[in-house]
Amino acid sequence: MATRWRGEGDQHQGARPYQEDSWRLVTLGDGSLLAVVADGMGGHAGGAVASRLAVDAFIHEVEQGGGLDEGLRGANREVGRGAVGKPELNGMGATLVAVHLRGDEVRWISVGDSPFYLVEAGKIERLNADHSMAPQIDALVARGMLTAEEAEHHPGRHTLREAVMGEPLTLIDRGSRRLGPDARLLVCSDGVHSLNNEQILAQASLPPARIVAAVLATNKEHQDNITVVTLERVR
Repeated sequence: MATRWRGEGDQHQGARPYQEDSWRLVTLGDGSLLAVVADGMGGHAGGAVASRLAVDAFIHEVEQGGGLDEGLRGANREVGRGAVGKPELNGMGATLVAVHLRGDEVRWISVGDSPFYLVEAGKIERLNADHSMAPQIDALVARGMLTAEEAEHHPGRHTLREAVMGEPLTLIDRGSRRLGPDARLLVCSDGVHSLNNEQILAQASLPPARIVAAVLATNKEHQDNITVVTLERVR
């Protein structure tokens, strides 16, 4: 019998007065599962619009027979078009991570800093690249040029090096992986980073609402929007 997957998601606006994250789960015609999460930027109106446009356009392209690359191109195009003639939406954009599960294989594509985790054999691994300045800042810690505390609170840490804005994309992460029988996947917005990897691993087997609650329980003063989508095999 072919492996089948199921998913569920939850989100919270955190300490922000608005929600800029969007997400969707879709079962495609061949029975495979597609999950897309986008984290908008550009203020209340712009961020919310950008993330919704990106998610909807991505799914439309894939449902029409396109692959993940076509989905990303469609998302990027629609976010760019969405701002035309609307000064209040100028500069809007979104991160995007899309995950496609078929059988024992996962494929993904992402732009920005929204994380995609694999939990397997009691370990957690981030599968996609982080297109923020955080990796560069952490490298300075490894070289002894910053302390870990300085890196954590660095004002440029969350600056994005790439986002879906309608402009040509220069940083795109793509990948695929064969999955073991106990694999569980988490597709998130970066608001989940109020938890470290060990804390996420400890919560990973729980429903998304419980993981979101664990993030909120950290009581971070400026907690970002949080979205968590979990994916697991149908037993």
